[in-house]
Amino acid sequence: MRALWLGLRAIIIKDIVVELRARQVLPTMVVLGMLIVFILRMASEPGSTAAGGTVMGVAALWIAFLFSGLLAQERSFAAEQQNGCMDGLLLAPLDAGTIYLAKLLANVIMLTIFEAIVVPIAILSFNLHVTGGWLRLAAVLLLGNLGISSVGTLFSAAVQLTRTRGSLLSIIVLVILMPMMIPATFALLVLFGTMPVETESLASLRGSGTLAFVGSFKAAIGYMLAFDAIFVVACWLLFGVVVEE
Repeated sequence: MRALWLGLRAIIIKDIVVELRARQVLPTMVVLGMLIVFILRMASEPGSTAAGGTVMGVAALWIAFLFSGLLAQERSFAAEQQNGCMDGLLLAPLDAGTIYLAKLLANVIMLTIFEAIVVPIAILSFNLHVTGGWLRLAAVLLLGNLGISSVGTLFSAAVQLTRTRGSLLSIIVLVILMPMMIPATFALLVLFGTMPVETESLASLRGSGTLAFVGSFKAAIGYMLAFDAIFVVACWLLFGVVVEE
């Protein structure tokens, strides 16, 4: 257990320190996130209502998280491919699963820092009101963060040797994350006061389409927890096979 903790800490600190010194990924993530928020804010201005602005704000948040997260995860393993750093990691007295968990936690930390900057900007830009409580909002964002990072970390390692790694990573990860985005969107709409907490029937959510099948805020949290648990464990088990191939 001590060896696991020491390995996790060493890789996480290395990744965070390298990023803070180089300042390559995080500033790019923040600029990309702000551009997404401001472009969608301008697009929502003509004839917008309070509910429409909230829906657009939720969309801006998840789009910013998805694409900025993919940017961070792609760079996390791109740096390891230089000068044989990945081979050095694999030769260290650590199992592949520990390397995956360390990279996952480093990506979660990076995306959390990004969210701490972009979420207040989005709330102010779209005039959002957190009616469901800040702790619930933080929990939903953390669950979404973990889901995005778990899938992105594995497939970032898998596609690094392909010639079209950037576009291939985006396609694979976005397709896999679609089931999580449905309850994640529902949960944020509830917290911002646009969606009812409990839905008794589809008639109460006319026009909301797929979101009507989530059912309630508790169900949305349950779906996100299940998605995170399944993919963190599955990606942890598959990581050793991926890096060896």
